[in-house]
Amino acid sequence: MKKLSNPYLIPFAGLKSGEHNFDYVIDDAFFKEREYSEVQHAKIKTNVTLNREINILVFDIRMEGTINVMCDRCGDAFDFPVWGEKKLIVSLTNDRFEDDDIVSIPLDSYEIDISQNLYEYATLLLPQRRIHPDKEDGTSGCNSEALKILNKLSEKKGEENIDPRWEALKNIKQN
Repeated sequence: MKKLSNPYLIPFAGLKSGEHNFDYVIDDAFFKEREYSEVQHAKIKTNVTLNREINILVFDIRMEGTINVMCDRCGDAFDFPVWGEKKLIVSLTNDRFEDDDIVSIPLDSYEIDISQNLYEYATLLLPQRRIHPDKEDGTSGCNSEALKILNKLSEKKGEENIDPRWEALKNIKQN
Protein backbone atom coordinates (compact mmCIF):
# COMPACT_ATOMS: atom_id res chain seq x y z
CA MET A 1 0.00 0.00 0.00
CA LYS A 2 1.30 3.45 -0.95
CA LYS A 3 1.99 5.77 1.98
CA LEU A 4 0.51 9.26 1.69
CA SER A 5 3.13 11.97 1.52
CA ASN A 6 0.74 14.38 3.23
CA PRO A 7 -0.82 12.86 6.37
CA TYR A 8 -3.25 15.81 6.58
CA LEU A 9 -4.83 14.91 3.24
CA ILE A 10 -8.01 13.03 4.13
CA PRO A 11 -9.59 10.93 1.35
CA PHE A 12 -13.21 11.17 2.49
CA ALA A 13 -14.80 9.68 -0.65
CA GLY A 14 -14.13 6.11 0.51
CA LEU A 15 -15.36 6.73 4.06
CA LYS A 16 -18.77 5.54 5.18
CA SER A 17 -21.20 7.98 6.77
CA GLY A 18 -20.50 8.39 10.46
CA GLU A 19 -17.60 9.21 12.74
CA HIS A 20 -13.93 8.76 11.85
CA ASN A 21 -10.91 9.67 14.04
CA PHE A 22 -7.49 10.93 13.00
CA ASP A 23 -4.64 11.57 15.44
CA TYR A 24 -1.66 13.80 14.69
CA VAL A 25 1.32 15.21 16.51
CA ILE A 26 2.07 18.65 15.14
CA ASP A 27 5.75 19.36 15.70
CA ASP A 28 8.69 21.46 14.48
CA ALA A 29 8.68 19.95 10.97
CA PHE A 30 5.03 20.93 10.45
CA PHE A 31 5.72 24.59 11.20
CA LYS A 32 9.03 24.74 9.31
CA GLU A 33 7.18 23.79 6.10
CA ARG A 34 5.33 27.10 6.30
CA GLU A 35 7.02 30.27 5.20
CA TYR A 36 7.13 33.07 7.77
CA SER A 37 5.74 30.89 10.55
CA GLU A 38 6.07 32.54 13.93
CA VAL A 39 6.21 29.09 15.55
CA GLN A 40 9.44 27.16 15.16
CA HIS A 41 9.27 24.62 18.01
CA ALA A 42 6.10 22.90 19.16
CA LYS A 43 4.57 19.63 20.15
CA ILE A 44 0.79 19.59 19.90
CA LYS A 45 -1.28 16.43 20.13
CA THR A 46 -4.20 16.85 17.77
CA ASN A 47 -7.33 14.74 17.52
CA VAL A 48 -9.56 15.26 14.51
CA THR A 49 -13.00 13.67 14.52
CA LEU A 50 -14.71 13.67 11.15
CA ASN A 51 -18.46 13.23 11.01
CA ARG A 52 -19.18 12.28 7.40
CA GLU A 53 -22.63 12.91 5.98
CA ILE A 54 -23.78 12.89 2.36
CA ASN A 55 -22.75 16.45 1.37
CA ILE A 56 -21.33 17.71 4.66
CA LEU A 57 -18.08 17.02 6.48
CA VAL A 58 -17.88 18.19 10.10
CA PHE A 59 -14.40 18.23 11.64
CA ASP A 60 -14.09 18.54 15.43
CA ILE A 61 -10.48 19.48 16.12
CA ARG A 62 -8.95 19.22 19.61
CA MET A 63 -5.41 20.41 20.27
CA GLU A 64 -3.27 20.19 23.39
CA GLY A 65 0.45 20.65 23.84
CA THR A 66 3.17 23.28 24.02
CA ILE A 67 4.54 25.93 21.70
CA ASN A 68 7.98 27.38 22.35
CA VAL A 69 7.76 31.19 22.39
CA MET A 70 9.86 34.17 23.48
CA CYS A 71 8.76 35.87 26.69
CA ASP A 72 7.60 39.43 26.01
CA ARG A 73 8.99 40.59 29.36
CA CYS A 74 12.44 39.00 29.72
CA GLY A 75 13.18 37.70 26.22
CA ASP A 76 13.89 34.10 27.24
CA ALA A 77 12.27 31.22 25.37
CA PHE A 78 9.83 28.94 27.18
CA ASP A 79 7.23 26.28 26.39
CA PHE A 80 3.80 27.86 26.51
CA PRO A 81 0.98 25.36 27.21
CA VAL A 82 -1.85 25.54 24.66
CA TRP A 83 -5.17 23.77 24.25
CA GLY A 84 -8.32 24.39 22.34
CA GLU A 85 -11.22 23.04 20.32
CA LYS A 86 -12.44 24.16 16.94
CA LYS A 87 -15.10 23.04 14.49
CA LEU A 88 -14.68 23.12 10.72
CA ILE A 89 -17.67 22.50 8.47
CA VAL A 90 -17.05 21.57 4.85
CA SER A 91 -19.93 21.65 2.42
CA LEU A 92 -19.74 19.64 -0.80
CA THR A 93 -21.38 21.96 -3.32
CA ASN A 94 -20.60 23.65 -6.61
CA ASP A 95 -21.50 27.02 -5.10
CA ARG A 96 -18.28 28.62 -3.85
CA PHE A 97 -18.30 30.26 -0.43
CA GLU A 98 -15.95 30.52 2.51
CA ASP A 99 -16.31 31.73 6.07
CA ASP A 100 -14.05 31.30 9.11
CA ASP A 101 -15.35 27.87 10.04
CA ILE A 102 -17.45 26.96 6.97
CA VAL A 103 -15.86 26.12 3.64
CA SER A 104 -17.16 24.75 0.38
CA ILE A 105 -15.46 22.37 -1.99
CA PRO A 106 -16.71 21.05 -5.35
CA LEU A 107 -19.13 18.11 -5.38
CA ASP A 108 -16.69 15.93 -7.31
CA SER A 109 -13.94 16.31 -4.66
CA TYR A 110 -12.77 13.10 -3.03
CA GLU A 111 -10.17 14.40 -0.55
CA ILE A 112 -9.43 17.46 1.58
CA ASP A 113 -6.17 18.84 2.95
CA ILE A 114 -6.72 20.15 6.49
CA SER A 115 -3.08 21.15 7.13
CA GLN A 116 -3.70 24.88 6.58
CA ASN A 117 -6.66 24.79 8.96
CA LEU A 118 -4.57 23.00 11.61
CA TYR A 119 -1.80 25.58 11.17
CA GLU A 120 -4.21 28.49 11.60
CA TYR A 121 -5.92 26.94 14.63
CA ALA A 122 -2.60 26.15 16.33
CA THR A 123 -1.34 29.69 15.72
CA LEU A 124 -4.55 31.15 17.12
CA LEU A 125 -4.04 29.26 20.38
CA LEU A 126 -1.23 31.67 21.27
CA PRO A 127 -2.19 34.76 23.26
CA GLN A 128 -1.07 38.21 22.12
CA ARG A 129 1.02 38.71 25.25
CA ARG A 130 3.33 35.84 26.16
CA ILE A 131 4.87 35.92 29.61
CA HIS A 132 6.43 33.18 31.73
CA PRO A 133 3.88 31.72 34.15
CA ASP A 134 4.52 32.41 37.82
CA LYS A 135 6.37 29.82 39.85
CA GLU A 136 4.60 27.78 42.54
CA ASP A 137 5.80 30.20 45.24
CA GLY A 138 4.12 33.12 43.41
CA THR A 139 7.31 34.73 42.09
CA SER A 140 7.76 35.55 38.43
CA GLY A 141 9.03 32.78 36.17
CA CYS A 142 10.98 35.32 34.11
CA ASN A 143 14.77 35.58 34.03
CA SER A 144 15.63 37.34 37.31
CA GLU A 145 18.65 39.16 35.82
CA ALA A 146 16.52 40.59 33.02
CA LEU A 147 13.90 41.73 35.54
CA LYS A 148 16.58 43.50 37.63
CA ILE A 149 17.77 45.38 34.55
CA LEU A 150 14.19 46.31 33.60
CA ASN A 151 13.48 47.59 37.10
CA LYS A 152 16.70 49.61 37.14
CA LEU A 153 15.87 51.20 33.77
CA SER A 154 12.31 52.01 34.78
CA GLU A 155 13.55 53.71 37.99
CA LYS A 156 15.93 55.92 35.99
CA LYS A 157 13.17 56.91 33.62
CA GLY A 158 10.99 58.07 36.50
CA GLU A 159 13.84 60.18 37.91
CA GLU A 160 14.33 62.24 34.73
CA ASN A 161 13.61 65.93 35.08
CA ILE A 162 10.43 67.05 33.41
CA ASP A 163 10.69 70.05 31.11
CA PRO A 164 9.17 73.01 33.02
CA ARG A 165 7.08 73.97 29.97
CA TRP A 166 5.28 70.63 30.22
CA GLU A 167 5.04 70.88 34.01
CA ALA A 168 3.04 74.12 33.58
CA LEU A 169 0.55 72.31 31.35
CA LYS A 170 -0.35 69.96 34.22
CA ASN A 171 -1.85 72.93 36.05
CA ILE A 172 -4.36 73.66 33.29
CA LYS A 173 -7.77 72.30 34.11
CA GLN A 174 -10.27 71.48 31.41
CA ASN A 175 -13.91 72.41 31.85
